[in-house]
Amino acid sequence: MIIKRDRKPRRNWPRMIVRRNTPVIGEHRPKTIVRRTPGRGVEPPGGGRMDPPRGSWFPDIPKRWIALAATLTILVGLAGGGVWLCQSPFFKVTRIQVQGNRTVPTDTVLSAADVLGQSMFTADLASAQKALYALPLVSSVRIVRAWPHTVKITVQERQPWGTWRQGGVDYTIDREGVVLGMNPAPPGSPVIVSSELGSHILGDRVDYQAVAAAAEIYQKLPAVLGTTVTEVAFVPGKGVQVTTANHQTALLGDSSSISYKLAVWAAVVSAAQKQKLTYHTIDLRYGNRPVLQ
Repeated sequence: MIIKRDRKPRRNWPRMIVRRNTPVIGEHRPKTIVRRTPGRGVEPPGGGRMDPPRGSWFPDIPKRWIALAATLTILVGLAGGGVWLCQSPFFKVTRIQVQGNRTVPTDTVLSAADVLGQSMFTADLASAQKALYALPLVSSVRIVRAWPHTVKITVQERQPWGTWRQGGVDYTIDREGVVLGMNPAPPGSPVIVSSELGSHILGDRVDYQAVAAAAEIYQKLPAVLGTTVTEVAFVPGKGVQVTTANHQTALLGDSSSISYKLAVWAAVVSAAQKQKLTYHTIDLRYGNRPVLQ
């Protein structure tokens, strides 16, 4: 019996395709072959083993050990490169430039420095500079590297300043009292006469107190006393003694307070002129208590 219904059907919904992983009863699916690597992976809860994640070369080694190994490899490479650079012939000192020397021979400078053939990286420039300072006529030294294989040495020599007369021999000295030889000093330079015994050779040092006092006396005495210096003598046990062009002699002792001693001497000269006193020698070693003779 067929019954007709006037009721309209409900809204037509779009059909949905549902994929099912579960096989339908009676359906035949091909088997999947999975290759597993023995000894690797983690045992899952349900049995079997899991393969390690892709991209991991050392799954069983902690990452910090891998980083440490990589760092050590880099350091070893850098050390090997440094050794190669130090031993490379390209970075050997093959050229030395010497400048500033006039009296000291260039060969003497090269021999004292002794850096030719050394590595530019390890050449001991400090020892070379010390050896050059030991040369009697050298006042200062500057050594620099000029890559890739040159060393530049700039020498400043000692300059003649005055004459040290001892035992009838005139020795040329510099401002620090170093004996430079027996060549004549510049005209008009200070002359210090020493009553010491003995002789001097190149590089010796005379009494520095006498040299320092003579340098200040030659510079300041003409302006303070209105006369010139004819001789500065060094007397062992007494110190520096000065003779002026007006035939006065002053005993100053050491090189301390030269300006003050000259001022006391000028005050004595002024007082002696007013009182019409005559003297030939003044002892200024006792500060403001000069002794007249």
